Amino acid sequence: MRTGSLFLFAALLFMAEECRGSGDYMNEQDIRRQILRNYDRTTLPARKTIVRLRRVTIKHFDVDPASHTLAIDAWLIYDWLDPRLQYVPVDNIQKLSMSPRDIWMPDISLYNEAKMGNVNPFGDTLTLVYPDGRVLHAPPAKLHTSCVADLTYWPHDTHNCSVVLGSWVHHGYTIDFRLLEKEPKIDISQRLTDDGRNISRAEWELVSASLIRKENNYECCPEPYVSIWLTLTLQHYAPAFFWTVKLPAVGLSLLTLVLFLLPPAAGEKVTLGGFCLVLDLVFIAYTSSTVAHSPSHTPLIVEMVSQQLILVIVSVVTSVLVLRLAHDPHSAGVPLVMRRPLAKLAPVLCLNNYNNLVSGFRRTLPHSLKSEEVELGSGSVGGVNIGGVSVAGSTTALFPHESTIRNEWVFLAAVLDRLCFILFAFVCLVNFIRFHGVL
Repeated sequence: MRTGSLFLFAALLFMAEECRGSGDYMNEQDIRRQILRNYDRTTLPARKTIVRLRRVTIKHFDVDPASHTLAIDAWLIYDWLDPRLQYVPVDNIQKLSMSPRDIWMPDISLYNEAKMGNVNPFGDTLTLVYPDGRVLHAPPAKLHTSCVADLTYWPHDTHNCSVVLGSWVHHGYTIDFRLLEKEPKIDISQRLTDDGRNISRAEWELVSASLIRKENNYECCPEPYVSIWLTLTLQHYAPAFFWTVKLPAVGLSLLTLVLFLLPPAAGEKVTLGGFCLVLDLVFIAYTSSTVAHSPSHTPLIVEMVSQQLILVIVSVVTSVLVLRLAHDPHSAGVPLVMRRPLAKLAPVLCLNNYNNLVSGFRRTLPHSLKSEEVELGSGSVGGVNIGGVSVAGSTTALFPHESTIRNEWVFLAAVLDRLCFILFAFVCLVNFIRFHGVL
């Protein structure tokens, strides 16, 4: 008998607990039914509703220069007061989760959306409704905005991009936006190695970020329209570009100078010039994909290499002219009016060897050379005996007068070569100073 009484008491106790739990559930359901009865979600909560943007947290961002877009993954936290949603809390029910499809929501839209048609970037994330009628919404948002890339200082380019949020329909007298913080919160995950290197660092670095409230007036309407501007300053961070872009650009500029350091009669000058020309074209082709994405300006480093391409063409043409001076047969020597300036320029240009060669050869020749005074030497290498002075040389030097003429023109070619070297070195120095911001 005692056992049956205990079993009956336990059963009644279990039923009471079940009824209490069911009562709590029914109380929440009754609250929802009560506050949503005769509720019109298309009607504003009040004559003027203030939407407070409490916080913007940036989780990730990326810039696509090809499409001129900025993609931001962010959390937005904002709230407003809707008196129609007030209720009396029961037991532990201090807040209710409500679907955005059941209650009024501010029509916050992205004004500069890159993909038109997606005016609602927040989705259907649930809201929290508190007893005093305050509604809190904290949705994750994918903000895909337009941002025209300024590639002038590529690969160190910096972009100023803005995300503009506001009501799509209502003006500032019906929906007003307020900012509680002037800067967004940056919460980007990082992964550090044992030596402190950040291996999760993205290609772009956030330099600064700010939140600004603006009021705009339009010709159609006298009322102000309020918008929130999230402005980001982003800088390109790509250390690999030092090895793939900047260093080759500097190397191509210095390689052109080597053309004028080769002997004036060396045929390799044209070969090296053609090789430099091909390298410049390959570099421009490599960067053409980036240049194509720059609508109104050209990256400075690409402009530098393009100018270098013109210098290479000029250097090849100059080298061909120098080779013609050094190799072409000449019936007469360099005009006397040019010999004296050349002799004075020789020490300044470090060309004393060429000057001594021409002067020494000229001193070994008498003023008048008779044919019987020239004797050919024996062997495969010809020799010339002039007035008891033996001048050795190749078979091309059998006639000392012709050799002197040739040496004078080679000297002139060497002077032109050295002057071009100085001029091109000055141009390269000016370019390095001018484009130092991208080197």
